[in-house]
Amino acid sequence: MGFASQAPTDSTIMAASTIPLASPDDWDAAFNSAFPAFFESIMVPNQTWVGGDDVMVPPELSAMIPEQEDWIGSSSIFDIDFSLAIDKAMDPLPAAVPMHTHEVDVIGKEHQRTMKPNESARQRHSIFLEDSPWQVNSIPTLDNGVVARLRKAANLLYKAVDAWKRFQCLVIKTANSQISVPTFPSNDCLELLLKVGITKRLESDAWIHPYTFSSDNTRTELLVALIAAGCVCFGVPSISRTGLVLLEIARVALASASEEDNSSVRDLQYLQASMIWLDVCGFCGYKRKMEIAESNLQPVITALRRFGKLDKVAYEEISPSASDSPEVTEALWRRWAQQESFKRLVYHLFEHDMLMTIARHRQCLISYAELTVPLPASRDLWLAPSAETWRTLYLENMSRTNSTRVSSVSLRSLLSTNDVVQFLPQNIDRTLAATTFLYGIAAQIWEYNQQATVLKEQANGGDPSNTLWLQARQHSLSQKLRDFEPSLANLPATTRLIHAFLMMILNIDIDTVMRFAGKCGELEAHRAYHDLQVWVKGKSARVAVWHAAQAMRAAKAVPPFQLRGADSFVTYHAVMVLWTYGMLCRDSARRTGTNTPASSHRRSSPPGLLRTQSVTQVVLDDIKDESTDVFVHTGDGRPCIRFPDGRVCELRNPSSVLAVGSATLQANCPTETRDGMPQLIKSLCTLMDDLGNLR
Repeated sequence: MGFASQAPTDSTIMAASTIPLASPDDWDAAFNSAFPAFFESIMVPNQTWVGGDDVMVPPELSAMIPEQEDWIGSSSIFDIDFSLAIDKAMDPLPAAVPMHTHEVDVIGKEHQRTMKPNESARQRHSIFLEDSPWQVNSIPTLDNGVVARLRKAANLLYKAVDAWKRFQCLVIKTANSQISVPTFPSNDCLELLLKVGITKRLESDAWIHPYTFSSDNTRTELLVALIAAGCVCFGVPSISRTGLVLLEIARVALASASEEDNSSVRDLQYLQASMIWLDVCGFCGYKRKMEIAESNLQPVITALRRFGKLDKVAYEEISPSASDSPEVTEALWRRWAQQESFKRLVYHLFEHDMLMTIARHRQCLISYAELTVPLPASRDLWLAPSAETWRTLYLENMSRTNSTRVSSVSLRSLLSTNDVVQFLPQNIDRTLAATTFLYGIAAQIWEYNQQATVLKEQANGGDPSNTLWLQARQHSLSQKLRDFEPSLANLPATTRLIHAFLMMILNIDIDTVMRFAGKCGELEAHRAYHDLQVWVKGKSARVAVWHAAQAMRAAKAVPPFQLRGADSFVTYHAVMVLWTYGMLCRDSARRTGTNTPASSHRRSSPPGLLRTQSVTQVVLDDIKDESTDVFVHTGDGRPCIRFPDGRVCELRNPSSVLAVGSATLQANCPTETRDGMPQLIKSLCTLMDDLGNLR
């Protein structure tokens, strides 16, 4: 389990060698301290609970997320400083400022903390441009040469004055009198934002083809959505806010287009524009936008389903040959790119749906069993810059695999045979296939948890065969995730975060944790506490805690400014599982005088022996070792996690656990103050801070 295959870093080894060991007396004092009044009132035996009076209720996430942007209606977009802010953000950074966290020394960290907003924006912008398809090698800084190449990015766009006129007309028409538009940026500025928006879509599961894109032939709604996405990428608040306003304009324009002509919902560019604003607004941190985005996911899924794009029969085999003329090759390439765009959009939509499911705890809308659409082609083929290059790569792939046909592996076939994902043909995008497989397992885990919730309510335990089925299903899903672990070495840290989270929720119900934290009031919190008392005594609790800590470890490894959206929600849920375990351990220690709930059966052991066992700290957000194995299997040891700076926090100090979670999210925005962070991260950090300070 976990990430045992990963080697420790120098900083990890140094931090591990300096772990301070608290004395037994310090440990006793820490866990004899009082709980906040709300939890004092609910953490009592079931038969004696009568409810509390005038207790301070814990903060709840929905209360922390603002209803809507407080600047809507009070400011204009594209004001006189807009283009100037874009130019400043694209300027090169001072040479002395390091660009990667592993290169930052103590002086560099101090410099980053005092960095000006425009410097922060340039650093953030340069980080995501490292994966730009127009740059052969990764670049540590956004120098003048890179900016020049980005501005000139060959064969991405044609000079399209008409496209910008259409953009301006749509913005003015849709904004009406509600938003002031004193002026528009230059065409060059809009073109740059458009390129940035497309670059952002190429970070992982690229689903907009950059080399067949032409603004002349692009729906105006897609132009607006891409420019909006480009704005959101910048770290300058005024530019990001303009992006969110443009996404609102795109949403209204898309709704109007479908009302005027319902066939537009089957147009690829219409669906791509819809997907962009769903991606950004689904986890933007503003309640109104998030709810609208969640409710508008269903129409996009329905459109693709009724168009037949979730089924393999909608896709044909498009194969070039060496004898094709340039004109035929060009036509085949464009048809192929259109078809691949649909494939990639479908799988991206499935991923988005599953992220909404696991992050927001709601029913998934796409069944993994209905996805027979073939997996997309390899990234090299997808990013071939010309028809001739595409044909050459295509024929090379076919000859290498000794095949004359394109593989028809789909998500359904991946899930039906566990080892298929390890032996995919080279003409398939293996990274996308691996992450899709992981989200397919996530859908199966959701099903398992729903079934477990229903069977738990059965009187007298219900049919014993149901319990056996649940145990067998849990073991099967756990084994699938363990078999997937070798693939994690080549995948981003965010994928490792999701993997650890899935292992965690196989052993704990997130809804119960949220209820215990006060989401549904005092009565439901007490009921959740009663259920969790049984859970915390078993091995599954320690397995869940181990994987929650591994999720925290993965979150700390995510590159700067990339821990956002659903990933920040997942990190928050992992923190809450660790916090819940810590609260229950403190409760058990106070009532029974034992180290962990699992050790309560050893209460008759000599006190000296128990204290000796309890002194060993077990760092869970690290490489698995003998001490973590002992803790998971027997409960011996004092489980701990680390702050991003290496300090150690014991789980039985719940307030500090929440502080670790808040620090982890904030550390991913190294040059930002709390006010300058993305709204969702700011809300989650505030929630954890307030819960930790509850009295």
